Formats: sequence, structure tokens, C-alpha cells
Amino acid sequence: MVQNNSDLRRPIGIYILALLFILAPIGNIFISFAGSGVEGWYRPEVFSDLSAAIPFADWLWLAGIFIAGLSLLLRHKSAWVAGVFTLLVVLIMNTFRAFNVDENTLNPEFVRMQILISILVTFSVLIIAFYARYPYLDRRQQWIFPTAHRYDFPTSITVHIDGDVVGVTESISSAGVRIRMPKVVDALKHAKDLHVTFNEMDNFEKIKTEIVEFNGTTLRLRFKQFGWGRRGLLEAWLRSKKSATPHSVLA
Repeated sequence: MVQNNSDLRRPIGIYILALLFILAPIGNIFISFAGSGVEGWYRPEVFSDLSAAIPFADWLWLAGIFIAGLSLLLRHKSAWVAGVFTLLVVLIMNTFRAFNVDENTLNPEFVRMQILISILVTFSVLIIAFYARYPYLDRRQQWIFPTAHRYDFPTSITVHIDGDVVGVTESISSAGVRIRMPKVVDALKHAKDLHVTFNEMDNFEKIKTEIVEFNGTTLRLRFKQFGWGRRGLLEAWLRSKKSATPHSVLA
């Protein structure tokens, strides 16, 4: 199934929340130290002593918040699952801590209030993440870099094999191309790599490719050793074709 790229755009709210979660551990530590009542908590030596006194369980949930934020930044279903799972763990840990605050600690009411706010925020983000997963996630997406767009339009392309064969593209992306050949080329049955040239692109060198699929007159290729500079030029050319309609390469 091909999903339109507009359906996979990351909601800006999720992006902002993810960044806030990444920064939250530092903010929590600063707020805790500021509310501890310890004078000069911001001085390096005092700050170091207070940091050393943070319980291991607190480090765990702070790390969980950071991991959850990082996971929500990645546009991948597995990352989303990891993020939601981490949020659940953080929610459970904070709920447990809320009912087991040490009354002998400095300003226990402040600690309890901080934990309750953390629970509320975590629960809210958990709900938002749950309902926002469908519009922008796909299991086949790359983990960090966005999936290349596919442009469905015909253009002349030369396949450099068996004396050069000129075919017509069915779809193109910065990652590969699908070509309709004018005839069955027997040499393709045993080939693995070959070069192609987009005939309408001036001064654009041959592209080395790997054969992904060959079925009669249909040839699907993946670009190899195709640097970001050349990818950018090809993408710019594809976008300039007014008849091209972009789709996500998820077919």
C-alpha cells in the first residue's frame, strides 16, 4: 500500500513534546535542587554533592524520560512502541514514588507535588502519543532519515547493457528507479549491477545501480554509491517536473 507523504508528516506537537522530554531530566534536577532549601545549590561543589545523593531509582526514571523523548523523535513504529513502553514505566515508577515519599527529606511536599506534576505530564503525553501514532508513523520508514519520495512520471532513461537500451521510467526516487523496457533483454537475467543515464538531465553522470527486480520488461533498480550531492541534484530535478506527483516509497 502506498501512503501519501502528507499523511506521514510528524505532528509539530509531538516534535515539541519530544524535545521537552529530552530536556526534562536536566530541568527536573535543577528544580529539585532549587526547591531543596540548600543554599548555594548552584555552586559546582554543592551541585556535585547533591547530584551524588540522587537515588538510583530517580536516575532510572530520569533516563526513561530522556529515552522516551528520543524515541518519539524517531519516525518509526518500533521507536514509538519503545517510547510508549518507557512512558508507561516512568508513569508506574512515579506513581509508586508519589505514595512512598520519605517524610524525612527536605521539603517532602515539594517533592510530592513535583512527582504529581510529572505523572500528569507523562500521562498526557502518553495519550497524545497513542492517538498521534497513525498520521505520521510507518513500520517501513527509515529510523532517522526520511524515506525518499517517489515520483510517478515517464522520462527517457538509458540502461547501459547489451549495446545500450533506452527505456521509460514508471517511477523515480532519489533511492532508485522502476523502468519499463521496450523489449526483453536477456543480458539482464544474469546481471547484478549496471549503469543508467537520465537522458533529459544534462551533464549528469551515469548512475551505478543494483538490480532489485527484473520481470520481463519491468526493471527495478536501487542506486549505489550515490552521494548526497548527486541525490540532491536528482531530487531537485524531479521536483521541477510539474507533471510529477510525489508519493512515499512504501509500495
